[in-house]
Amino acid sequence: MRLVRRLTLHLFFVIGLVFASDTWLSLRMHLMLFDADLRRDERLLGGALASAIERAWRDHGADYALDLVKDASDREGNLSLRLVSLTAPPGAPDAPEAPRAEIEFAGGQRGIAHVRDETGEERLYTYVALSVAGKAVALELSESLSHERAYLWERIRRKLGTAALMAIGCGFVAWAVGIRLVGRPIRALVEKARRIAGGDFSRPLVLPECDELSQLADEMNAMAEGLGAAAQAVAAESAARISALEQLHHADRLTTVGQLASGLAHELGTPLNVVSGRAQMILTGEAGGPEAVSRNARIIVEQSARMTRIVRKLLDFSRHGGSEKRPTDLTALVLETISLLEPLAAEKSVALRHEVSAGAVLAHVDPDQIRQALTNLVMNAIQATHSGGSVAVRVARDESHSDPAGPPVGQRALVEVSDDGEGIPGNELTAIFDPFFTTKPPGEGSGLGLSVTHGIVKEHGGRIDVSSAPGRGSVFRIWLPCEDRA
Repeated sequence: MRLVRRLTLHLFFVIGLVFASDTWLSLRMHLMLFDADLRRDERLLGGALASAIERAWRDHGADYALDLVKDASDREGNLSLRLVSLTAPPGAPDAPEAPRAEIEFAGGQRGIAHVRDETGEERLYTYVALSVAGKAVALELSESLSHERAYLWERIRRKLGTAALMAIGCGFVAWAVGIRLVGRPIRALVEKARRIAGGDFSRPLVLPECDELSQLADEMNAMAEGLGAAAQAVAAESAARISALEQLHHADRLTTVGQLASGLAHELGTPLNVVSGRAQMILTGEAGGPEAVSRNARIIVEQSARMTRIVRKLLDFSRHGGSEKRPTDLTALVLETISLLEPLAAEKSVALRHEVSAGAVLAHVDPDQIRQALTNLVMNAIQATHSGGSVAVRVARDESHSDPAGPPVGQRALVEVSDDGEGIPGNELTAIFDPFFTTKPPGEGSGLGLSVTHGIVKEHGGRIDVSSAPGRGSVFRIWLPCEDRA
């Protein structure tokens, strides 16, 4: 409604300006006409009286002429008449009341002065020169202009009253029309804009008036329709992208499962041999008495449980599930990953070490995805390390300034995977996170592991980098936002 108020105030201003101008022009014209009428009337009356006074002066003398002027003045009421001497000094009884400089005669016969007297009253003076016995005598006609001023103020009051009524009427009409033609449509447009901002692109806005605001409503409806279609397309593309990423993660996980199979096969071999041997002893009777049979059965159960745990680890790692972030202890996650990969490291005679903090390091992550990322890094480190070498995994709260682009110090976790393998040439460091880039021989790597790891870390709001040099091994570091300390 602020726009309607502004329009109404502007209309009040314009109406006031118009009425003020009209009042000023009207009053000025009335004053001019009023003054002209007074001057004309006094000229006519003065001319007629001057002729009569001149004849009376010549026929009956000066005293008779003075009496005639006095009688005429008494009869006129508001108009005062008297004979004055144009040569009398100022202040003399028969001197003109108007200043001599203000008296101007037209053609030497008439004079008019418009001055204020000593009381502050404004009067109009008219002088008519008389031709009597060669004396400089004139008839003075004076009339108060107080009635003119009263008329003027009455006109001003009427004009102001009319202007006030017109302004109030026009303001009310402008307010009502403004609300109907401007206020309500704009309120509807604002509500439509808010719905669009909130993601609601339905319910098109219809304004019945065929004006610019209705055109704006049509354009907003078209915009909302376009935004709705674009939002649906973005949602579909996002869903497709999420699905593709999940499939990519799962494919990489299955590839890793295949690589883990050889190490797990060796790990399963030992308990299988124990189970087979103990069962053979029970079957052939070599176990001896009931106590020996019971002991062998207990060993078989223990080794079966061990094999179940090994297989469950592999199945848990390979399962395909949706992303679910929750507070997770990265220390426990690292220990589980190392436990899963120890058979693969033992098969290559690589020592797998860990350095974990005393307390829990909590992060809001999807544990399965972070486990996959860690598995990719540790497996790459094991494969890059020669027999007899070592791979170290470290997890802790990062209190350093080594990652200025990451979260604030003390609010991030650092997971570091280092090896003492051959290292990575400098010309390959910039491409190792690219999809399908691999330095392994054909058939030994898909080139997706580091790319998937980079994507997982980025999705969790973290950062990954690598430092390496040929012959000096490699160090991969992952920074993740931390939860509050447990």
